[in-house]
Amino acid sequence: MDVDPRGLVLLHFSLSCIKILSFDLVERGRYRDNHMHHGLLWSRFSFVMIALLCATGCQQLAPFNWNSINPTTSYPEWQNDDKYMTTWNDKHRDLSNLRKNAAGMSHNKQVLHATALSSQIKQEQVPVVRREMVRALVAFPVVEAESGLEFALTDEDADIRVIACQGWGKRQTDRAFKLLLETWRSDTEVDVRVAAIQAIGNFNGEQVYAELVTALADREPAVQFAGIQGFRKFSGEDWGEDPETWIAWTKGERPEVIYDGKENIADMLNPANLFR
Repeated sequence: MDVDPRGLVLLHFSLSCIKILSFDLVERGRYRDNHMHHGLLWSRFSFVMIALLCATGCQQLAPFNWNSINPTTSYPEWQNDDKYMTTWNDKHRDLSNLRKNAAGMSHNKQVLHATALSSQIKQEQVPVVRREMVRALVAFPVVEAESGLEFALTDEDADIRVIACQGWGKRQTDRAFKLLLETWRSDTEVDVRVAAIQAIGNFNGEQVYAELVTALADREPAVQFAGIQGFRKFSGEDWGEDPETWIAWTKGERPEVIYDGKENIADMLNPANLFR
């Protein structure tokens, strides 16, 4: 709905009169003695203001109807953005669509897009854009995506390194394991180390076992828990949430699992814990 301009003028004029009248009453010292009269006057003035607005045909009290905004006509600078640059919303939409459609593309198209993304990610200056590029690269199983994913492991943004670790965890190759191992041992961010050891848990072998044992003894609880998750997947065993219990198990012991409030219901009902 539209607002009658006359109503807006009267609204502004009425509010200004009220403000001046209130200030005058206070300045003359009559506010305290005539408080009730002032309140009555305020009510009467408000009533007059509303009546005037209605009389002038104001169709709504809101000073502006935001639902009527048309960005293409109200803000020419938005149009200029679309003319001279690719906006963040456009990039986010395109990269999201690319990620969703990657699996259904032909091999040649996957190679084409993965090669382009791997090149662009090294030049992109905006972290949130690089993040979406890495997410898109993860969806491409072709070798050409690995250049960008390897570069992402050294990105200054920890969130990007986490996504890269998750991507490498889906690639069961020697190169993937080597890069994850290097990241797990060298990165200083807890979230990145957690992502790396979780990805390492997707592999098999004696070295995986050794790294998971190292994770159990880590001083960071999040890393310890990631090691426990890795051992559950690696061994099929479930010894609760206590890292010490798992460490005892890795030494060949058969520890008693006692519910201490940390285990969840699934742990409590696990046959290995019920019949021991």
